[in-house]
Amino acid sequence: MRAVRVSWPARAGSATAVAVLAVGGLLASAGAASAVAGHGQAKLPTTLRISNKLVARHHHHASSVTGVLDSRRKPVAGETVTLEGRAGKHKKWVVVGTSTTDSKGSVTFTIGLPTKTAQAELVFAGDSTYRKSHSNVITLKK
Repeated sequence: MRAVRVSWPARAGSATAVAVLAVGGLLASAGAASAVAGHGQAKLPTTLRISNKLVARHHHHASSVTGVLDSRRKPVAGETVTLEGRAGKHKKWVVVGTSTTDSKGSVTFTIGLPTKTAQAELVFAGDSTYRKSHSNVITLKK
């Protein structure tokens, strides 16, 4: 961390403000509010897992891709997760769909069977509280 030079009058003014807040009982409230907002806090790590299975629906087959987003083994709810895919010799990932995690940190995507062997992964972009993460890559057979 780099030291910042602050003038004596500025330090005296800050000290006075802290004293006034402490006497008024507001210092603890201000500290709690900034901790809740994540100001100056490190982002929490996340883990994103992926799996898939074949789903039969009225004579049509599809593939269900599911994922779970968690942080320190606790589910992360209400976050947007993107399903990305690529097929054949294409190396560029394309967005197949997006979904929001439920209360258990789970997301599910139902996609048609690929016409050629394809790969899929889940991506969480992160936010002000959580770090971004990618799942492992799975292969979807035609």
